[in-house]
Amino acid sequence: MPAAATPTSEKVEVKNLRENLLDLREKSKKLDLCETRRKELLDGVSNFASKALERLRDSETAVFSSAGDRNNSGSPSTGLRSSPIQDEPLGLENILDLYGKHVENGGLRAAHGGHMAYVPSNGVFPAAMGDFLADTLCTYAGRSTESPGAVAMNNMLLEWMAEVFGYPDGFQGNMTSGGSSATVIAMATARDSRKGLRARDFHRVVVYVSELTHHCIKKALHTIGLGEATIRDIPVDSRWKMDVESLETTVKNDIQNGLIPFAVVATVGTTDVGSCDPVDTIADVAEEHGLWLHVDAAYGGFFALCEQTKPLFKGVERSDSIIVDPHKGLNLPYGSGMVLVRDGRKLHASNTSHKQGGYLYHPLNNGSDDTELSPCNLSFELSTHFRGPRMWFPLKLFGVQAFRSMLEEKLQLATYFYHKVKDLDGFEVLQEPELTAVAFRYKEPVGGIDVNEVNKCLLEEMVQDGRVFLSSTTLKGSFYLRVCVLGFRTHVEHVELCVEVLRKSLRKLKDCLSVD
Repeated sequence: MPAAATPTSEKVEVKNLRENLLDLREKSKKLDLCETRRKELLDGVSNFASKALERLRDSETAVFSSAGDRNNSGSPSTGLRSSPIQDEPLGLENILDLYGKHVENGGLRAAHGGHMAYVPSNGVFPAAMGDFLADTLCTYAGRSTESPGAVAMNNMLLEWMAEVFGYPDGFQGNMTSGGSSATVIAMATARDSRKGLRARDFHRVVVYVSELTHHCIKKALHTIGLGEATIRDIPVDSRWKMDVESLETTVKNDIQNGLIPFAVVATVGTTDVGSCDPVDTIADVAEEHGLWLHVDAAYGGFFALCEQTKPLFKGVERSDSIIVDPHKGLNLPYGSGMVLVRDGRKLHASNTSHKQGGYLYHPLNNGSDDTELSPCNLSFELSTHFRGPRMWFPLKLFGVQAFRSMLEEKLQLATYFYHKVKDLDGFEVLQEPELTAVAFRYKEPVGGIDVNEVNKCLLEEMVQDGRVFLSSTTLKGSFYLRVCVLGFRTHVEHVELCVEVLRKSLRKLKDCLSVD
């Protein structure tokens, strides 16, 4: 056996340990910046960001180079990888130069008014101020015991959303990283709330979606262990809304065949065309057959603030869960989602049924219940970013009316674009927009190329032009170009520019194909 340490040797060891600690303290002090250095960094980053925002007015919306030049080529000698992570520090000027050249200066500039692809957001500037406060002070918002004010902020924002959607008292919710994680939380709650449902039954479970339901639903089901569940793609009607009669018939057939109708997903604002399912009549079917009604309002949710579109939300208050993305309708930075569950007890039970860690005891809690339910007990997340300030700060600074006016402008811009494209020779528009997405295409073959391929070439030509950025969708085998107007920097001049680029790109395409 080793000899026991003598008191003298132990004292020497402790003394040496303390000397090492003092040395490491000095070395690690570099991380704790003084006020002068903090101001220097803030000024440098602020100036960089301000100049980048000013350049948006005259710059292209998107810049795409050849594949070999792109930042994601994987080569250690290109892009950001040319300056690897290493022991030695790098100066602020060099850091910002790297960011400017390899991040801000290439690809899609999502903050640009010409960004009209997917479901865009330009990122309102004051949201960064909220993030700055949360990040600088490193506020932990997981439990009300540690930060009652932070939890109260998150919860008051959720309460506001519940009021907008007409949810009754007793709901609970969570601020998430976006619609996908919000959907995971909602679907997990639905699974855990279904009495008698066991893993051995999962292959008999049926979830009903429309042809246009976002694919995050299927990802969520896979994540929560329901990958074996049957997904029924219910047809849409002539306005691209879920056909409720077909839903009703399908549910009845599944019951007769011994399956377990589990949940139905209604969408307020499909990504493809912006259509809104008839939530109220879908709720009737859900109630009759005991289905969990989930509403995906990730894109369309904040249009509930506008009188023109509020009727589209009839029946949403009857849903069991709903998700909405502030990084869409409120133009917050990406990574901003919300989920609400009408019966908050179910959400809480879904996330607290396991034995919690013994390290969570708090001496000042005295065993009493929190006055605010803690986010860590309403989500699978534990240590998360304090997301409340990025939403609270802009709402307090601007007021809700500013966002309502922005949304009303986008609704009218989409209608304006619809009429402008509808008047162009050779183009067809899918339908008048219900929200702010417009699908359209050139309907004639060019140079012996079929219509779908012509529109793919047309989209490529427009993206290469760089002044606007739009995306596409395929509906019942037909390829459509697609514009979605939602960024707060997008105005009538950007929509008119999009029409101009469309005309120019078509002319160029026709000239190219006729020569070939």
